[in-house]
Amino acid sequence: MESFDFLSEIGIDPIILNQYQILCLPENIGDRSKEIDLADSGESIILSKLLKEEGVKCANSYDIGLTSKVIERRGLSDIWLGYIWIRDHAIFPILISVVSRLLADKVSKQLKALQGSEESKETKVHATLKVLDGKTSAEVVYVGDADTFLKVLKGINDDQSSSTK
Repeated sequence: MESFDFLSEIGIDPIILNQYQILCLPENIGDRSKEIDLADSGESIILSKLLKEEGVKCANSYDIGLTSKVIERRGLSDIWLGYIWIRDHAIFPILISVVSRLLADKVSKQLKALQGSEESKETKVHATLKVLDGKTSAEVVYVGDADTFLKVLKGINDDQSSSTK
């Protein structure tokens, strides 16, 4: 599949990738060709773990043999989910549920930290979604509020559900 070409170029076996429903890849994997430059966000690693707990066949950098740095951002209002490759549309409801929980946790921590403060910030999501469907793929680069991100995920899910009927 052409979508795996650039991953093959950095030494990832496409046969291994075919085992997974979702790949939580480093946020800069599309920009870098050398493993040493790759960077996973802490939230991307958490997303991968939560998806695995829900029974999703999910891989992160470590699972597919990439050596990448982990970036821990300490900001209260932003969440960085990295590069998410969705290879199986059936897992969209689980992905939406897990992302909703992750965002709710972030918002809750933000509210606690800002308690008694006049300052208020909206949670901003940074993510790149790549949806693979047979030989075609679509990519969405998203930077915006959490509610709209969930609507985007639900919209993709609804679109895929209606196209398979």
